[in-house]
Amino acid sequence: MKTPAEEVAHINDLLIEILRRLPTKTLLQFKLVSKQWLWLISSSEFSISHTRFLLNEGLLKPSALFLDVIYRQPPTKFVFLPLNRDTKQLPPLDFMNAPDIKIMQSCAGLLLCTCDYGNQSYFICNPVIKKFKTISLPRPPMLEYQLVGVNLAFDPSKSPYYKIISIWREVFLEKDEENNCLRHMTSNFSMDIYSSETDCWSVSKIKFTSEVDTQFDQAVFLNGAIHWDSTAKESLYFDVGTECLMPMPMPKLSRRYSGPRYFGQSGGYLHLAVGRKPAWPEMRSFNLIPPYRNYNLFCLTVLCDQDKGDSVVAVLESGMTLYYNMRDEGIELMEVRTDGPKAYNYLFDRARFRCCEYFETFSCV
Repeated sequence: MKTPAEEVAHINDLLIEILRRLPTKTLLQFKLVSKQWLWLISSSEFSISHTRFLLNEGLLKPSALFLDVIYRQPPTKFVFLPLNRDTKQLPPLDFMNAPDIKIMQSCAGLLLCTCDYGNQSYFICNPVIKKFKTISLPRPPMLEYQLVGVNLAFDPSKSPYYKIISIWREVFLEKDEENNCLRHMTSNFSMDIYSSETDCWSVSKIKFTSEVDTQFDQAVFLNGAIHWDSTAKESLYFDVGTECLMPMPMPKLSRRYSGPRYFGQSGGYLHLAVGRKPAWPEMRSFNLIPPYRNYNLFCLTVLCDQDKGDSVVAVLESGMTLYYNMRDEGIELMEVRTDGPKAYNYLFDRARFRCCEYFETFSCV
């Protein structure tokens, strides 16, 4: 015979088992059912359980692409590309109360953002639950070091906690004949590691030397490691679990491919896509595409889907977006949207641009 407390616990366990099978948007509405449901769905235990269920069942797929545009005048607007019919609008990031926000990276529902207004700040946020955390870097921007990259590592299938990697490059200072201070970049680097589990930084945890031209601000987290892009023959990746830095060979590219470059991941695969500028005018041969004057590539990304097949998404400066499915070789026009006026009114006034996948999860910050 179960006690009343055991009966309540059994009912909660059964309710959790049912709720974690529901889509994120449905659960947001179910928070309004009762205080008990609000408390249960908002708990950190449920958030990780729900995210892991989506991962294990292959249901965690991006619902949109954040086409991050930083404008010269606040407020910042985020142009986005819906990937399914249910995505009409993305949650705004105004809950962080920071202007000129730049989205740097996306991992399983968490966004790594930065704000260049005043002293540069970094944030981890989840737009679905409207929660964020400010991350302060462990060392000030001294003359002896230059910050070259801040990266996010988060794998909810292994841990509910995330890590942030900051990479600093040592700078050699000297004075010229006129007593002006000159800064020279060295090949010495230092890596700091932040853990959300301890809420602490491990300063100068790893020191290394690298002659490779690695883009530490262009990071992709995949299979427990942070990978960095490089135009050289070799790049680097960092295994977050073992804290080991390893070389990574890069594909050999022809000189003809010198156009826009995309380095990212989708569906568990690492992707490198490089555009070839003379190829874009050939798109006029498709009757599907209207005769826009500007075919300059604005953004290129690759999406993997076991059901629909792999696709390439190309966003042009004209505001037109092409969705090319490599399985059926079909081309589809897609609509770029924004949380402000029409997207094409903003594209030409951009200062920076980046593409990040948007996942709807309850991942905690």
